[in-house]
Amino acid sequence: MASFRDLISPIASRLWNGETKSSVIGSDAIWRDILGAGNSKSGQIVNVNTALSVTTVLCCARVRAEGLAQVPCRVYQATEGGGRREAIEHPLYRLLYRRPNDTQTSFEFREQIGFHLALCGNAYVYKSFGSDGRLIELLPYEPGCVTVRRGNNYEIAYSLRLANGTTVDVPQSNMWHIRGASWNGYMGMAAIEMARNAVGMALAAEEFGSELFANGARPSGILSTDSTIQPEAAAMIKASWDEAQTGSGNRMKTAMLQGGLKWQSIAQTADEAQFIEARKFQVVEICRSMRVLPIMAMHQDGTAAYASIEQMFLAHNTHTLGPDFERFEQSAEVNLLSEKDQRDGYYVELVESNLARGTLKDRAEVAAMAVQNGAAYRNEFRDAIDLPRVDDVDANRFIPSVNLYGPVTVEEA
Repeated sequence: MASFRDLISPIASRLWNGETKSSVIGSDAIWRDILGAGNSKSGQIVNVNTALSVTTVLCCARVRAEGLAQVPCRVYQATEGGGRREAIEHPLYRLLYRRPNDTQTSFEFREQIGFHLALCGNAYVYKSFGSDGRLIELLPYEPGCVTVRRGNNYEIAYSLRLANGTTVDVPQSNMWHIRGASWNGYMGMAAIEMARNAVGMALAAEEFGSELFANGARPSGILSTDSTIQPEAAAMIKASWDEAQTGSGNRMKTAMLQGGLKWQSIAQTADEAQFIEARKFQVVEICRSMRVLPIMAMHQDGTAAYASIEQMFLAHNTHTLGPDFERFEQSAEVNLLSEKDQRDGYYVELVESNLARGTLKDRAEVAAMAVQNGAAYRNEFRDAIDLPRVDDVDANRFIPSVNLYGPVTVEEA
């Protein structure tokens, strides 16, 4: 006799045209979604939508997405002598710095990309070109709308499902595919799929807690009697008990049993289930899987001093945002800049200096030291401490400290 899976396979084949969506890893996940079975060991269904209902997942995804979005993204060109300049005339500059498309700012655009990378491991952006071949628009699509295929010769092709349900083939030249950490080289690994058991455990703990507070008869168990009770009477007793004992408003009330009824407690309490400890541990587990320090997910055990917390912030910039920044920059250069642009010295950079910006006192001390050693103008010092520039001629000249370097002539300055 044919199994249900054998019977439904032709239907599934027609639905997906024999291909796997990029947001799903392996056919087993597809069958679990069809049959409604839990895809984590806790029995919870784990996908992007359910995972985002876990506050730790939401916070970790936001930390990475907002980190990618909050710094300026600029196009530079290397100049002779090791310098560089902002290439504001390049068509890509405005797309990445302010307006990638008609509906999004640069922040919103990169924030969306950050969410897709953090949760799905892949971000897809359609590149729209004008009649003159110039890149004029960048349109991000949800990972679930894109199907990726790799041929025998390693060529990659994309299929894009539009809002009206139709599917169009997109050549690789029109798709900017940003990959997260990858196993096969052409698809990023979905963090939520890889960490489904940790996320499923968090979902199960939340469900347990919700049921504990919603059905808060203390203690919860069985009403029993040695006598025979008619169904109508049993239903009436149950309704009366629920009305008097369950719900947050009736918690801890005294129960009065009549008619030979006995109460047998069978419920597991929150203490017995180590509910609080389990929830704390799942915060750390999810942070570990999403490569985010627990302190960045608002989880602090109370033992860290200010100095160690400051180092944790620096570690977050280095080990969490650093790889995301480098991944974005290299992918943007390869996919958005032509070979000629790259040979001419154009490159993309996320300006991350503001992430390491210290207090006003720290910034003033560093800027003053730069002016004192002739490495910065006085107006640049004023920029560093958020003061307006002045029109003094000397404010735009390198004038090192006289007591360190001696008097400086006009010709030297």
